[in-house]
Amino acid sequence: MHALRGQIAVVTGGGSGIGRAIAHRLSSQGAHVWVTDIQEENASRVATEIRQKDEQATAYRLDVSDATAVKRFFENVEEECGRVDILINNAGIAGNPALLVHMRDEEWMQMFNIHVHGSFYCLREAAKLMMKNQYGRVINMSSLAAETSLAGFAHYGAAKYAIVGLTEAAAKELASYQITVNAIKPGVIRSALTQGILSMAEERLSQATPVKRIGDPEDIAKVVSMFVQPDADFVTGSTVVVDGGFSLMNDMDRVMLEALRE
Repeated sequence: MHALRGQIAVVTGGGSGIGRAIAHRLSSQGAHVWVTDIQEENASRVATEIRQKDEQATAYRLDVSDATAVKRFFENVEEECGRVDILINNAGIAGNPALLVHMRDEEWMQMFNIHVHGSFYCLREAAKLMMKNQYGRVINMSSLAAETSLAGFAHYGAAKYAIVGLTEAAAKELASYQITVNAIKPGVIRSALTQGILSMAEERLSQATPVKRIGDPEDIAKVVSMFVQPDADFVTGSTVVVDGGFSLMNDMDRVMLEALRE
């Protein structure tokens, strides 16, 4: 139940949605969780929720796209805790949809600054501490959009593909230090980032998913928990899709299933 007791975990974008669920999950297993978010009040609220359960959490305002701020943050963690055992690179935004011919430079760069550069900055600094202790677990949050990018979201899809590349390269470089690096590709998960699409098509998306429901943040937190266990030391460089089977289905499958069930 407390397999992570004594470990130090960092969750970026931990103030809401998937990040919040991950922070709660890791703390429930004994980890001291640093809940970081660019919205300080959100990070503080989640850390308070965790402490109210007699579990350990520290809130910290962090803009992951700021390399200097990221370096300062990990220096602070090392000073207070002496180590980092787990990094969850979860901070991100959905961005605004636009055809690529109309997409502004600022929108493109913002997506990469947060998702790709932010994940890199945090991984780089966390890895330095993990290498000292010859141990670490890193999870980078990719997306189902890195299976087949979404029309209108070229910036988001490209950034999430890049995170898979970062994951695989880091896994190779850090394996000899007993550090594993893996990625998760969530499907449609109920959160602030998906409110727009769910308000328009929740029923259709639910029916198009073999398990017949939209994912919850806790569905991702459960998979994160599996990857970060000390016993998960032979799994690295992997990317797992967590989407209730949504990406498996195509129109032929739906026609066949409907015919067979009649």
